[in-house]
Amino acid sequence: METWRLLYTGPRPAAENMALDEVILTARSRGEIPNTLRFLQFSPPCTLVGYHQAVEQEIRITYCREQGYHINRRLTGGGGLFWGERELGWEIYASQDDPRFAVAVEQLYERLCRGGIRGLEKLGVQAAYRPKNDIEVEGRKISGTGGTSMDGAFLFQGTLLVDFDVDTMLRALRIPTEKLKDKEIASVKERVTCLAWELGSAPPLERIKAALAEGFAEVLGVRFEPSDLTPFEEELLTRRLPYFQSDEWVYGM
Repeated sequence: METWRLLYTGPRPAAENMALDEVILTARSRGEIPNTLRFLQFSPPCTLVGYHQAVEQEIRITYCREQGYHINRRLTGGGGLFWGERELGWEIYASQDDPRFAVAVEQLYERLCRGGIRGLEKLGVQAAYRPKNDIEVEGRKISGTGGTSMDGAFLFQGTLLVDFDVDTMLRALRIPTEKLKDKEIASVKERVTCLAWELGSAPPLERIKAALAEGFAEVLGVRFEPSDLTPFEEELLTRRLPYFQSDEWVYGM
């Protein structure tokens, strides 16, 4: 059975996590690492815009700065996100030459989301895939996903909502209305959910990671071997981090 690397990079600031997205994808594209499943968290909390978005249009910058929330930009597209410290990210880095992934983008996303769905089932949550890139529970999103590629390798990433703070998210991200009202908060809660809401409380982090890893292993037909960042990745992170901390990256698009 094929062995993939299982990587947990721990809670990190937004700039480090965004830099690591590029670093690990680069390492995979150059054959420096095997296919990898990475788990990540953010500390302090942060807001992230999609690659093509303007921060000023998506993020309440003054509020985030007052609260000490970091602001950054993803390599992948999509909308603005608020990341609390309890949310868990999962990412797959793999070769595009792998026949399992030589399919249309829509099929690839669905196939990879099945790993997350299987993992949620192991936690007692019945989830389903919603095209084109969401995992939902009874019509409410519990994980959004997205992807990008580089020189023969791809990154597919998801956000698992563990114990989501809707009120803070609405204050950190720009929404169509100027004032936050109870009905607006209720409306968001009708469209999203999290593990804590579904299960009554959030499972321990180690249990969540183990369930997701088992789900991806079963769906992909692989085994995972825990490991750390390689010296190549650590050195490249040191070189690339200043760029991902810069206004050029965060605000320059």
